[in-house]
Amino acid sequence: MNQRTPNRIMSELLELIGISEAKNMPFRIDELALKLGYSKDIVEDHLKFALKEELIEYSDGKYRLTDKGRSEVQKHRESYIHEMYAHRPGLLGRLARLFEGNIEDWRSHWRRRHGIDDKSLKGFYMNIRDLNERVEETSSLADLNQGERGVVAFALGGYGLVRRLSEMGLTPGTEVKVIRSAPFHGPIEISVRGVSLALGRGVASKIYVRKTGWRN
Repeated sequence: MNQRTPNRIMSELLELIGISEAKNMPFRIDELALKLGYSKDIVEDHLKFALKEELIEYSDGKYRLTDKGRSEVQKHRESYIHEMYAHRPGLLGRLARLFEGNIEDWRSHWRRRHGIDDKSLKGFYMNIRDLNERVEETSSLADLNQGERGVVAFALGGYGLVRRLSEMGLTPGTEVKVIRSAPFHGPIEISVRGVSLALGRGVASKIYVRKTGWRN
């Protein structure tokens, strides 16, 4: 049985509803249950609770997020990105998150602890708001294998890095392909907009993509 907390299940359910709404593709409860890995009964219980808490509304045969629900989705995505990407993996990362404790003011935290300035945060929030896939389906560009493709979702860094990536054409919605990946954490070569670029592993690790497969 999946060990996600009830809050985590609700956040992921709200995210799926938001994606369905953005794509104008009504969902079936059994589809949601399959994607979440839970029974239809559990999903229906969470839908009832979300309606009661005014996280979603139901009209014309469709569920839609309320502003309160959208805020919860953003919190979920932000929390996931922080937990999975903002700290080093392994023991050191877990210790860093432990010492940070519960984060009440995310904007302040990103600025103070991770050096992400206001300009970059503005773009970051816009990108995660417009993400039309689950945040759990994103991955660092540095983790893609040779020949694998992905679509840029967002970048996590200061304004200098984000501007540099933009100048290279690495903006959200752009497809990239890994041409070569050097061993031992060396640089990677990618193809973007028909141009070949070499990126240091550190820079590539700040770019997050949605994997799209191995097409030529």
